[in-house]
Amino acid sequence: MTITKYSILYFNFLSRWITDANLLFQFAGTDFSFPITELQLIGYQKNHPNRNFYIGLNTVNEPVAFGEIIPQGNNIPRIGRLLIGNPQERGKGFGTSFIHLLLAECKALFQTKTVELFVLENNLPAVHCYRKIGFQFLPNQSWKVSHNQQNFVLLKMAYNF
Repeated sequence: MTITKYSILYFNFLSRWITDANLLFQFAGTDFSFPITELQLIGYQKNHPNRNFYIGLNTVNEPVAFGEIIPQGNNIPRIGRLLIGNPQERGKGFGTSFIHLLLAECKALFQTKTVELFVLENNLPAVHCYRKIGFQFLPNQSWKVSHNQQNFVLLKMAYNF
C-alpha cells in the first residue's frame, strides 16, 4: 500500500464509499451532510488549509482508503476521517497498513513522538484496529456528540513512537 494526497479526481470513489448518513457520521462526524458533495470537501479544505486529506492505494494503485492529518494547537497531530472504502475490503489489513503510513507521514511532517485520533465508542472494528496498532485510550478524554437525535461517546486515543 502507498499513500498519496487527495485530489478531487478521487471524489467519485469517496462518494461511492459513503452509502448513507450513518456511515458519513461515523467517518466524518458532523462536519459534512449526506450525500457528501465535492463542494462540501472544497469548502472544508478552504476553511482548513493546514489539514491534508490522503488516499490509500492498493498494490495496483486503486484507491481503497481515505484519511486526514490534522495539526493541533498542542503540536500533536491527529488522524481523522479514516475510512476503508469498499466494505468487501474491510478486515483485510488495509486499515492497519494505511494508518501506519499516516503515522509515518505525521512523524515526517511534524517530528512528533505522539499522534492522536478520536473514535466512536461503539465503532468496535475501528477500536480493535487502533489498539492492534498500538493506540491507547487517554483517560478522561471522552465527549458526547449527537447525531439523528442519538447521543454517541467519542473517545480520544494516542499512539506514541
